[in-house]
Amino acid sequence: MTKDKIIDYKRLRDELDQILEEMQSEQVDIDQALKSYKRGQEIITELQKYLKSAENKVTKLTKDFSD
Repeated sequence: MTKDKIIDYKRLRDELDQILEEMQSEQVDIDQALKSYKRGQEIITELQKYLKSAENKVTKLTKDFSD
């Protein structure tokens, strides 16, 4: 895992946290909430890809070391 990937993951996670905070606000505008929801879904998809890739690497490493 490269440092850039870790930074990207952290940046995306922080952005998602910010979106969640905004959406929980009682003063959220419906149009902004819809945009935020869409962006949140995009971020979740990216994070899932990242985590799946990390899982595959761990599985490969585990297999390589157990052989």
